[in-house]
Amino acid sequence: MAFIFWLSFFLLCSSYFIYPLLLVVIARVRGKKAIKADITPFISLLVAAYNEENVIEKKLENCLSLDYPKEKLEIVVASESTDRTNELVEKYKAKTVKLFAYSGRSGKSSLIYRTMPECAGEIIVLTDANAIFQPDTLRKLVRSFADKRIGCVCGSLKYVNPQNTAIGESEGLYWKYETFIKKMEGRLQSVLGANGSIFALRKSLYSPISENMGDDFELPIRVKQQGFGVVFEEEVLSLEEASQTTFQEFQRKKRIVGQFLISAFILLKKSFIPFQPLLLFQLVFHKILRWLAPLFLIPLFFSNFFLLAKPFYQLTFILQIIFYGLALFGWQTEKRGRKLNTALNFIYYFSAINLAALFGLFNGVLGRQKPYWEKVR
Repeated sequence: MAFIFWLSFFLLCSSYFIYPLLLVVIARVRGKKAIKADITPFISLLVAAYNEENVIEKKLENCLSLDYPKEKLEIVVASESTDRTNELVEKYKAKTVKLFAYSGRSGKSSLIYRTMPECAGEIIVLTDANAIFQPDTLRKLVRSFADKRIGCVCGSLKYVNPQNTAIGESEGLYWKYETFIKKMEGRLQSVLGANGSIFALRKSLYSPISENMGDDFELPIRVKQQGFGVVFEEEVLSLEEASQTTFQEFQRKKRIVGQFLISAFILLKKSFIPFQPLLLFQLVFHKILRWLAPLFLIPLFFSNFFLLAKPFYQLTFILQIIFYGLALFGWQTEKRGRKLNTALNFIYYFSAINLAALFGLFNGVLGRQKPYWEKVR
């Protein structure tokens, strides 16, 4: 039982703590900078939309106001909407906005797959309908493409929390942690997964595993597998409203794990030929172990129960009981509409997203995860 306890503890620490520390070391030894220049390649700004009538006009106005040569930019909306989204987009056709409307529901990855051949841009910028760009976003995003070795550029997602909710605060803290990891990976030109609301890639390198895959997680990795660099532009911001309830974040996390688990193992296999040790290391420690974390938390708890004869394990068991007790207390506190302090909020958030990951794992393994997302924000 002691072996199970310590193995579970090590695997948990590997993803959350050891991986970032090793990244810092590797980045210092092998880090390299991309060559940047103020270039203006032809860009297709591709917005995938599903029932976005509340935000699509704001998004299009934001896109049209960007500081980028109008003759070098096309705005493309790929939509499976059943509300007024398509009708609202039609109003912007005279302003170089193209609409590709599809019937049925196949999901964001399929939308991108079907619409990509219609995009004229050398560089494709992928974004969400609820993401707002700053005026110089596109100019900064494409600078690294002056380096022919770079195939994908990931922007930075910043969550705004207008209602000052506890879950929004935790979501923001989590993204600060993820942003630090992306900075280290960016120095290695090997960012593992992009922010879906803002990333760009060379159209010639777009190569999803299948029509139903290929999004912010897979596409940067596929670019890396083709021998091109994937970098992170911290200055390039996309603003998005944070989740307002834990349920929203729970649903999002469950979908992510359920949808991308299988593709992660497919990408892992493809990283052996040709052999790409850095990418293998990243996939295992950053993504797979992170998503499998609930499978380590469970044996950590129950193996601890069978080790209570020793004082040390009595202490670790008590600490776990307190931790999960506080998580339950946080759940009840949020249900009553009360604000959580930072420490309690973190414990509740950590527990909730790992429970969501557990549900996502089962959905992914059993093939129950739908290829499209349900709106939770």
